[in-house]
Amino acid sequence: MIKNIYNPQDYDRFIGIDVDSKSFAFTVMDKGVTKRSKKIPAKSHMLVKYIQKNFQNRHVLCAYEAGGSGFSLHDTLTANNIECWVLSPNSIPCSKNTMVKNNRLDSQRIAQAIKSAEIPPIRIPSQEYRELRHLIRIYDNYSKAQSTAKKRIKALLLFENLYGKISDPAVRWTQHFIQELEQCPCSQATRARLDALLSDLKYARTHLATTLQAIKNFCNNSIVIHEYIDCLISIPGIGIRTASYILGKLGDPSQLRNPREIGAFFGLTPKENSTGDRINKGSISHAGNSIARALLIEAAWVAIRYDKELYHFYHRIRSRNPKQSGSQKAITAVARKLTARIYAVLKNKKKYIRTQ
Repeated sequence: MIKNIYNPQDYDRFIGIDVDSKSFAFTVMDKGVTKRSKKIPAKSHMLVKYIQKNFQNRHVLCAYEAGGSGFSLHDTLTANNIECWVLSPNSIPCSKNTMVKNNRLDSQRIAQAIKSAEIPPIRIPSQEYRELRHLIRIYDNYSKAQSTAKKRIKALLLFENLYGKISDPAVRWTQHFIQELEQCPCSQATRARLDALLSDLKYARTHLATTLQAIKNFCNNSIVIHEYIDCLISIPGIGIRTASYILGKLGDPSQLRNPREIGAFFGLTPKENSTGDRINKGSISHAGNSIARALLIEAAWVAIRYDKELYHFYHRIRSRNPKQSGSQKAITAVARKLTARIYAVLKNKKKYIRTQ
């Protein structure tokens, strides 16, 4: 049985809303089995007017799925004293043999879920953290563009057999290496394509640097976020990039409830399929944001070089596992342990003091 996260008896009406760019399809349920569905244009003030007109003296709980619609509907309803939740789409129950899906049925499922107290709402970030999230998404876009340009350049070098004309194809993407690519002898058409790809790479690298500076300026101008950033970068392996990404995805750290929450949020906790006396734990869940998870694992590799406790923890886990997978399992465990330290410094607002 799923433990209730609130008492449904405290509410008179439950409104599940399916949001798209053109309309709001919503279903209203009461404490019994009565329900009614309606569709209106995607204008928040119209939904507010409908609720105020029809349920003026009722305690109403609204909910909709998190997605491209953002938090504007939540903000409007809340500003008009109408309680509204935003739910994770993955947590809304749906039968596996469902053959029909439309906005009306989706709104019914949402209404039934909040009426049954089956799922908790996601945390709504304040405006500061929403702005930070926009900046880190810009960084992600240019980071992906840079990675794509590098892969395409490598593919072109391989396809045209140009690796032999480069002094050291295994070097990092330094300015010297890029200049060598610009001077690499090749046919006219190949040169045109290579120059275009190099232009894409330079464009992405320039905007990455600009965006990172914008993130630094934003964090420094926010008193609250700057304090949290200082605490995070005191942990070995975590710099401004990782720290800002963690805060942008987590939102206000004061809403964190327990040390295991961050590890679960970023998919670093193991899956488990146990029954009776048999305990069977598998690989990590890979839930949440993959970029944040990769940044934490990258931070873990640095942390074990500077933190004695994490260094011994890594080698202890590594020695217990096969040689082929021991290192990866151990560093993932270090990353999960790192999330507990992240929780501690954020909740206490104190810098981390590493063991020597």
